[in-house]
Amino acid sequence: MCTEPLPPVRTAVIGMGNMGTQYAGKLLAGQVPGMALAAVTRVNPARLAEHGVTLPPALPVYRTADDLFAAVDSGALKLDAVLVVTPQNLHEAHAMAAMRRGLCVLCDKPAGIESAQARRMEQARPQGLVCGYMFQLRAYPVYRRLHALIHSRELGALKRLHWTVTDWYRTDHYYQRTPWRGRWDLDGGGVLLNQCPHNLDMLQWLCGMPRRVRAFCYNGKYHPIEVEDEATVFLEWEGGATGVFVTSTCEAPGVNRLEITLENGLIVCEAGSVRIARLDRSEREVRALPGTGFEHPNAAWQTLPWDSGPDPYAAALRNFAEAVRRRDPDLPLAPWAEGRKSLLLTNAAYLSSWRGETVAIPAPGAADEAAFEQAFARAWRAQCRAAGHEV
Repeated sequence: MCTEPLPPVRTAVIGMGNMGTQYAGKLLAGQVPGMALAAVTRVNPARLAEHGVTLPPALPVYRTADDLFAAVDSGALKLDAVLVVTPQNLHEAHAMAAMRRGLCVLCDKPAGIESAQARRMEQARPQGLVCGYMFQLRAYPVYRRLHALIHSRELGALKRLHWTVTDWYRTDHYYQRTPWRGRWDLDGGGVLLNQCPHNLDMLQWLCGMPRRVRAFCYNGKYHPIEVEDEATVFLEWEGGATGVFVTSTCEAPGVNRLEITLENGLIVCEAGSVRIARLDRSEREVRALPGTGFEHPNAAWQTLPWDSGPDPYAAALRNFAEAVRRRDPDLPLAPWAEGRKSLLLTNAAYLSSWRGETVAIPAPGAADEAAFEQAFARAWRAQCRAAGHEV
């Protein structure tokens, strides 16, 4: 039986800054079969030149997202989906506008500045509409393997996590070249909100959501910016597991080392490899044995190459295209319900640092979520006002 091939997903890139230009380039280069570039907005010629992207002369180019949506409304532009790659303070408005028109949405990280924005986006999604986030680390084969290993409970429950990710080095020019970066009112935050959503998403995807945090965030410690460029976050999970997350944009050469200690093993990711230790006996059992007090389980180590796969960004785009073509809202690597989680982590860390106390992270949909959202909104707006911004 012969079936007609599915038509390509007609996709607009809203926001042609650094990442938007890269996504458009991948579509034009044919790296995402099943997805076609149908329009773009907010074109930045300097970014096009920087990434070697040449837009086809016939490609519709709109000055703003509003202009693009007006063209959709009038029938002048036919779309199936949009990639939202604008500054995070605009993500909610652009995603909502797309969903109201029945357009599928792939939103760049983070969902917004406040977890409430991600919640509203999630609740507004029409039944069956495919929406997701660009958390491309979930496409890495090595992370997918670790996710399966941890969730299988082969090595037991989580005991401790330690992630030092200080390879986000940025110069002052990085903030100066783009006016919205480094401002509370426009950027929304610093290294935790701008650079680390991928890491925080991976943290909770691998190990589950922590329930409490105590954070220390340092605003403009090394750069002339309003927001934090260094943070240390202490984490606690239900059941007693603990963790530390350390990040910075001002350490060179910087490291990216992740340790996950489980009841019966250890995972260490660093310097292009993953090492997995499996204990020959249960640590809990050995701990309870009589003896000299110095007995310990032996560990068998396995080393895996660091496999990111062929271009994780293109893989995430291909995954989204397939989800749209299948009309399967559960297929995206990071479905709409996932965007709220890393923002809850970030918002709780900020609130903890501003208050100088431990802050509980509400579970999505829990009774205390609304109070948490309101408390964060008040505190964030106070930061904006203190920096001289009207919000």
